[in-house]
Amino acid sequence: MTARTAPVPPGYLWWLAAGFLVWGSALVVVYAVHGIGCTFAWSTGPLRLGLALVLFAHLAVIGWIWHRLGGVDPSRDSGQTGVFLRMAAVWATIAAFATTIFTLGATPLLTVCL
Repeated sequence: MTARTAPVPPGYLWWLAAGFLVWGSALVVVYAVHGIGCTFAWSTGPLRLGLALVLFAHLAVIGWIWHRLGGVDPSRDSGQTGVFLRMAAVWATIAAFATTIFTLGATPLLTVCL
């Protein structure tokens, strides 16, 4: 007979998407801060600082997700499917972290407003 495992918790699917949800939030908030700063003629220094703070805050959240997923005890997972979904969520979070740095990392260094 095969051993029965508990069903995989639906929350695993949320963890799979969490990193890229935060990346999407970072994209929207960085461009919103940039647009607001340019519209209200903020000086370059505070605008760049605001963009950098938004970027680092989102990177910290993705880093927390990565840490949280890495710290989960694999023995508590629901069989091979649970282990697979956990590892997929870890790698998707790593990809979201790298994507955030790649797409938004230079934003505070570029010409602020035209």
